[in-house]
Amino acid sequence: MSHSISLGASMSPARPRFYRACMTAADTSIRTSTARSEFGPDATSNSIDVLDSSLHWVEHGTGSPIVFLHGNPTSSFLWRGVFTGLRGRGRLLALDLIGFGDSGKPDIDYTLDDHQGYVDAWFDALDLTDVTLVLQDYGAAFGLTWARRHPDRVKAVVLAEPVIRPIASADLPEQFVALRGEVLKDVVGEQIVLEENQFITELLPSAVLGGLTPEVQEVYAAPFPTANSRKPILVFPRALPVDARPQSTVDFLAANESWLAESEVPKTLLTFEPGFLLTPEIVDWARRNIANLTVQSGGAGSHYVQEDAPDAIASAVAELLDRTSDRSSPDRTA
Repeated sequence: MSHSISLGASMSPARPRFYRACMTAADTSIRTSTARSEFGPDATSNSIDVLDSSLHWVEHGTGSPIVFLHGNPTSSFLWRGVFTGLRGRGRLLALDLIGFGDSGKPDIDYTLDDHQGYVDAWFDALDLTDVTLVLQDYGAAFGLTWARRHPDRVKAVVLAEPVIRPIASADLPEQFVALRGEVLKDVVGEQIVLEENQFITELLPSAVLGGLTPEVQEVYAAPFPTANSRKPILVFPRALPVDARPQSTVDFLAANESWLAESEVPKTLLTFEPGFLLTPEIVDWARRNIANLTVQSGGAGSHYVQEDAPDAIASAVAELLDRTSDRSSPDRTA
């Protein structure tokens, strides 16, 4: 059975799994090598043992951390153009979520709580503070949850095509809504995502305005050579909160609303045309409910906007860094 896929979503129930993010000295030894050339000279590829597996990230520079979190079905590689555009602006760290990129693939359910446990443990292992978060897709859900739990460690937030609110199916393409129903089905969803690998071969390039070159496509495909290795990819579309379901994801995102409404941490929300997950309804909600928020256009972009508009994203991050620097400087006119 074959299906055509174009930007998918949903959720099957998975047993929640919780971790304590406690690290010993032995856990925190970092293994470092040279990063891919696309991240620029002197960037490093790093991994660290976290919980029962390992996490990988690309790093360059010194100073206050700028952390990039991706979503499904990508990796730190998605941020390469934004990353190079911000060299010299701080300590750049682009993380691979657990099960993605060069991070480990432990035998877990890959629920949102599982992912959050690894993300939190990584931040603690590296003892990151004064952090600017640059977030896309599910990276936004995890980055904002970390920010809510550690408000004294957050400097600023940039959001692009984020998973932050339930999405109305009426605001999504009909083809996607129909496919979502198929991905939700126990056997059919496994066929589409695990066996046919359509999230990598079809969804990903279809959600980039200019498509992807074979060379770039190959990099994204490399971490997922087998059906079993694609298990993390399947969980995310089944968890996407469409029409306020599944409730577990709705609750996960709602827990961040108070922090978003009350925190004066500077935030930028980038909109793109035509975009995908960031619907007009969600933009309106953000304007009304997120404190100290600047909404600005990032130009043309679909969902994987780091491929479509890396320079625009890097410029927005740089502008926000400049604003936060001005905000923290003493008032010289007094």
